[in-house]
Parts: sequence; C-alpha cells; structure tokens
Amino acid sequence: MLKFFKKKKQKEFNIQCATDYLKINEHMLDFPCTHEDLTKIFGEPTRKISSSNEYLIWDEFGFLCSVNDNDQILSLSVYQGNNNPSEYVPQTSFYGKLFFEEDDITYNEFSKIGLGKIAIHRLGSETETRFGFSIGVNNDFKS
Repeated sequence: MLKFFKKKKQKEFNIQCATDYLKINEHMLDFPCTHEDLTKIFGEPTRKISSSNEYLIWDEFGFLCSVNDNDQILSLSVYQGNNNPSEYVPQTSFYGKLFFEEDDITYNEFSKIGLGKIAIHRLGSETETRFGFSIGVNNDFKS
C-alpha cells in the first residue's frame, strides 16, 4: 500500500498549568520566551507572516504566536475549532488537553485564570462560544 496517501497523525500536546509553572508535554516553558524555545517543542512553524509584527503559525497543531520588536513571544494562542478563514488562524484545531493544576479544563468556559506571572485567557468574545485560549504573560502580576 502507498504510505504517502496516509494522513499523518497529529501529535497530541498536553498543556499543564499551575501557579508557578507551565509545561507542554515534558517541556517547561516560561513567558516571555523566544522562537527557539517554541521550536524545541513544536518544530519549525508551518508559516510566518510579517505585518506590524511577525507571526509564527503551527498549522498542524493549532498554535499561533507573535514576535515583538525585542524578538520576544509574550503569549501562545491555541485554537480549538474556529471556522474563521483569516490567514492568521491555524488551519487545524488544537488536538490535546489543557490542565489547570490537576483539572482538565480543555473545554471549560473561563475569562482569565491568573497563575502568577503567567495567565490563561479565553479567545473569543464573551457573547460567543470560546474558540480557544491564550497562555502568556500575566500583566496583572506583581512580584
């Protein structure tokens, strides 16, 4: 049988969040981070878009981030099923789980969960179903 016709199975990512750490599968991650930090976890991005910022997109995993002028990434956006045809939206939805402490909150509704210096934010307006989440710098955190 011809193997090149088989669809490649998407890698599952489990994102573990707690007050003092963020872990994606076995990789610890801190924000702000760099392009290289994310490449170690996801591989090279599928696409890069340069506009006011540079955007890195991992289409096969459902991830997007923007790189600021200081070459820092302040957050990672995770799309969980959005029919938005924008070029900035990954072509495939996130296939994995989001944990807060020990609780699976992959499909729970929330606005913002402050973890310390990192926070989880919902993607989408309050009047519509959440289409994903963003994990990154908690601007409200005071050390």
